[in-house]
Amino acid sequence: MTRRSGHFSFRKAVLAAACTAVPLCLVILAAELQRRGFWVDDTRFADEIREAASRHGVDPQLVRAVIFEESRFRPDAIGSKGEVGLMQIMPSGAVAEWSRRNGRKMPTHSALMRVDLNLEIGVWYLARALERWSAYRECIPLALVQYNAGQTRAERWKPERLDGEVVPRIRIASTKTYVEKIMVRYHRYIGKK
Repeated sequence: MTRRSGHFSFRKAVLAAACTAVPLCLVILAAELQRRGFWVDDTRFADEIREAASRHGVDPQLVRAVIFEESRFRPDAIGSKGEVGLMQIMPSGAVAEWSRRNGRKMPTHSALMRVDLNLEIGVWYLARALERWSAYRECIPLALVQYNAGQTRAERWKPERLDGEVVPRIRIASTKTYVEKIMVRYHRYIGKK
């Protein structure tokens, strides 16, 4: 009887350990999958995105699609060329322009990882590109080209007619893929409305 009782206690202990370990392993696995971009919670920062988008007159679903492609919703993301945060803004590009145009001090690298500031600058920059290309039927793809590859390339790849297509004119494969992926995701997001 004592032996059976001891065996039962051991089983109970193993079961209790498993019940604790399995959920912990699942949490760790989910975090690792998200870190590597396999699983993304694209509803994160919804309020902050909506607020920044509203301030600058940009569709929040477009901002969401850009963030998905840029950082997979990771505010601590750092790009290979120095891009920072959710919207992968360039300190020497969008950030410097935002600072100059708004008479603001250049933010520190760590400040650029703050969700609110990163969204403010990234959405401001995207809004300026959308405004610049607003006469074109495909103003969103042109704005995305500018966001990804710069204004000079967007000028070079703009359609000859206002109703012309943009994507076939893009000469850098990674930029073409970038624009196509964001447009697919954006259409998926607006289809959910």
